[in-house]
Amino acid sequence: MKISQRVILCFLTAAAFVAAASQTTIGFSTLGSTWASGAIPMHLQLTGGSGLADGSANFNAVFAGAMSTWNGSLSRVQLTAVNPSTVPRGDGDGLNQVFFDSNYYGTSFERDTLAITTRWMLNNTQRVEADVVFNTAFTFDAYRGNVRSSGVWDLRRVALHELGHLLGLDHPDANGQSVNALMNSVLGNLDSLTADDIAGAQSLYGGGVTGNITFPPRNEPNAFFQSLIAAYRDELRAAQSPTYVDSEGAVIWLTEYARQRVGQCSHGAATQNTLAQITSNGGTLVCAATPAGAIPFPPRNEGLLFMNELDNTYRDSLRRSLGSSFVNNEGAVVWVLEYLRYRLNGCNHGDATTKVLQQIRGQGIQPVCTA
Repeated sequence: MKISQRVILCFLTAAAFVAAASQTTIGFSTLGSTWASGAIPMHLQLTGGSGLADGSANFNAVFAGAMSTWNGSLSRVQLTAVNPSTVPRGDGDGLNQVFFDSNYYGTSFERDTLAITTRWMLNNTQRVEADVVFNTAFTFDAYRGNVRSSGVWDLRRVALHELGHLLGLDHPDANGQSVNALMNSVLGNLDSLTADDIAGAQSLYGGGVTGNITFPPRNEPNAFFQSLIAAYRDELRAAQSPTYVDSEGAVIWLTEYARQRVGQCSHGAATQNTLAQITSNGGTLVCAATPAGAIPFPPRNEGLLFMNELDNTYRDSLRRSLGSSFVNNEGAVVWVLEYLRYRLNGCNHGDATTKVLQQIRGQGIQPVCTA
């Protein structure tokens, strides 16, 4: 992979206090480039940090915690830690490294610069490498609340800021915005992400929350699918249909697509989020909490569109060989989603399986187990 450009960004300036008066609600700025969907591995090489004020084990743990904080608001990407990492430091080597130094790859820090983040890109749009370098001229700890007058700086809030740059956020105040944001260019008493910071990241990678609906464990939908295969083979006398997706893959990813849809994602977002998990270890957040009441499911035509994309992904990205199944793609979509609809509306595995098989045998749509 040829890397075309490196940019140095984020001169986070030290200051004792930043006033928050006369600030707007939303004013984030972005840098115009993003990461591909999936995992963003970070090689953590921050030495020291025993006895930190917030109880963290060391500075690597502090940085990893800042990564987790951002991950809670990200959908299509997730920051992952290689901790500790022993890879050699290198600029333009395709690895994302985090370390202390008195300079960054031979260039001196400006006098008030606590840390910098480098940026390597392809075609000025896709990020492919970013290193975070903390300035050893400053003393760091990890704590909450106001910046200490002693001049000891909180590495956690600096890490949150630098990770914002790594994700693609710029300084809103340097771009004419007056906003309450940790991404402003001067470090102050703010010690957590704000709504503006999160909105900026979600504008790049989609919003996300942890799903509030529990889906059945994988072994039960898999057992249902084996019953479905038997019904197609022995009762419907179905011929085998070509497919690149094995039965377990069909169940797992149709279930994940359904989980994304139940989590208020559109068909396009659910498809993108699910396929990113397959091809690039993408995140598992959904788009919003599921409202109370009966749990709706996506229409069958959209489920079939997803299944066709899944088949293409298994063929083109995973390089799977063409196989066959007694249950064609349409049947897999219709009946797996119907099984899950029963499960999420109060039916146990046995009842849900029975109700689906009754439909297949022409006995009509069966009632769910709870209203």
